[in-house]
Amino acid sequence: MRSRAGRLLERPAQGLRGEALEEHEPVWQPERYQGRRAIATWWHLAGQHRHAGCATLGALEAALSLEADPEVVTFTSWPVRLSWAGGDGDGYVPDFFARLNGGQARLLVCRPGDGTSDRWAATLKLLEAAGQQAGWQVRVHEGASEAVVTRNLQRLSRWRHTRLADADTARVLHEVFSQPRPLRDGVAASGLPELATVARALHLIWRRELLIDWSAPFVPARSLVWSPQEAC
Repeated sequence: MRSRAGRLLERPAQGLRGEALEEHEPVWQPERYQGRRAIATWWHLAGQHRHAGCATLGALEAALSLEADPEVVTFTSWPVRLSWAGGDGDGYVPDFFARLNGGQARLLVCRPGDGTSDRWAATLKLLEAAGQQAGWQVRVHEGASEAVVTRNLQRLSRWRHTRLADADTARVLHEVFSQPRPLRDGVAASGLPELATVARALHLIWRRELLIDWSAPFVPARSLVWSPQEAC
């Protein structure tokens, strides 16, 4: 891990229990060389002055899954390098470190293309040991198991940012969607300005404050949207 001043530090995993690694700078970044971009993207967390690096498209998908997880408060990329005491090699840098709303910590790592190799099996043992000592959950992102859900999340993530939240608009939308109806129909029935209201409705869908059938492709003109009973 890095100190607050940016110096690399070595600590036993149990000494990281309770450490706010989500606030530390990365210990690693992808190498730059001709013909390769440094990263696939920097993922901007909604409502936060925080970016998480994604070195691959698989990591970008994993960041999306963290952003969409209601348990996750914040996350960062590459904040710690794990290795066995006295071990050789460069160790292993997990893709993401996340802080959950109950205060727990979670490591999220992406399964590599050779995810059945002996090297990956050894990495999993290292992660499990570090997680037990530091009190971290360890999760492996296997890739999209439900392609339609992932595509819906990718599309709706454009409206994840908190600047789109508006309590007055939300109250009207919960009323007009008290019964299932297509998004465009509900927005038209609200009497509110169309473009701004569509964006705020999509933000509410991302937040799960308005509901859709996530197992079907979301099409605003046709897909049904409704308000949960408790929000009406």
